[in-house]
Amino acid sequence: MAKWILNSLIALLLLSMLGFYSWPQSSAVSGSQATSDVQMGFYDLMSRRKEVYNSHMENVNNTILTTITSPDDPRFMLKGKFTHTGTRQSQQWFSWSPIYYSTASKGLMIDGLVDLMMNMDVWMQPLQLNGQPLVVGQSGIIFLYPLH
Repeated sequence: MAKWILNSLIALLLLSMLGFYSWPQSSAVSGSQATSDVQMGFYDLMSRRKEVYNSHMENVNNTILTTITSPDDPRFMLKGKFTHTGTRQSQQWFSWSPIYYSTASKGLMIDGLVDLMMNMDVWMQPLQLNGQPLVVGQSGIIFLYPLH
């Protein structure tokens, strides 16, 4: 059990460092649309396993629709939505809900992320670095702003 938790934390940390995505904070509430395509990966250093996924995200009103597919397994698909639930202390809060999940494989590292997102709200905070708007999430993930 401890090995699984450690592997999940390593995977989340690496995902956080590799994933780049944009969340337009002010325009999301006003109803604008934007999309982003990124590739993200999970890496388990202890077992030398890796999982790579393609992620498409679309901002529609107060919701970010996500579709995640695997370039290595055409049977894998995960669809979900992040719903903006409010702002607390300059942090934007979201809940995540699954829409569709299909895979032929068991024990994927992405399952840990899905479980985490289903059981807790996540926050993101807008920042500026040398004039470039960024969004930082509670896991350490950094998103470029705005979506293109």
